[in-house]
Amino acid sequence: MSRMERGRDTVERARALVPAGEVLRADHGVALAERAPLPGYFRRPRALRSERRTLGSWLMLPLYWAARLTTATWNPVERLVEAFTEREEKKPGKPLHGGWSSMAGQLARALVPRTKNNRAVMLQVTDRRLQLVYVSQARSFTGVPGPAEVGWATDVRNVTWIRDRSDVAGGVHEIGFVDGSWCSVHFGGHGWRRMAEAFPLRLSHLDQVPNPA
Repeated sequence: MSRMERGRDTVERARALVPAGEVLRADHGVALAERAPLPGYFRRPRALRSERRTLGSWLMLPLYWAARLTTATWNPVERLVEAFTEREEKKPGKPLHGGWSSMAGQLARALVPRTKNNRAVMLQVTDRRLQLVYVSQARSFTGVPGPAEVGWATDVRNVTWIRDRSDVAGGVHEIGFVDGSWCSVHFGGHGWRRMAEAFPLRLSHLDQVPNPA
C-alpha cells in the first residue's frame, strides 16, 4: 500500500468513528508542535490497548529509548528523568499556556499517546465536539489493519479560537479554550488551511491572544 493509499485509509477509518447524527466540519492529521513541551511518560494516555506489538515495533523499541536518552545532552540519567517527568514544561518560551490539567494540557497529553505500534492521530471538528482519533498503522500478516479508537474529546463550545502560526512553521496553529489555556499543534501534509475554517474565531499571528471572559 502506497503512502497516499495509507493516508486515505487512515482518514476513512477515523471518519467511521464520528458519532452518529453529528456533522463533520473538518479533519486532519495532527501532532504536538515541535517547540511544545512534552508531557511525562505517565501523563500520556494509553491507547489502542487491544493491538499486539509487531516484530518491527519490538526491534525499534531499544532504538527509541536510546534516542530519548541521548538527545540534546550526553547525560543518560538526566534524559531518563526528563522522559518520565515534566521538566520540559518549565523551560521558558514554550507554546503551551495552562497546566497539564487545563483543557489545552489535556489536548497536549492526548496528542502523544502511549501505543504499542506506530499510530496516526486525527483531529476532527464536528458540529458538537472536538475530538482526537487514534488509528493504528500496524497490519497483521494477513493484511488486516490494526484498531482505531476515539481518544480525547470535548464539547466544541469549549473551543474559543484558533490562531495561525505559519510565521513559525507551515501548519502550526494555536488552539484556545474557554478556561484561557491554549496549545500549539501542527497539521501536517496538504490541506491544513481548511482546518481553521471549522473553528469559531480565526486569528492570524498578528492578532493578540484573546483574554478569557
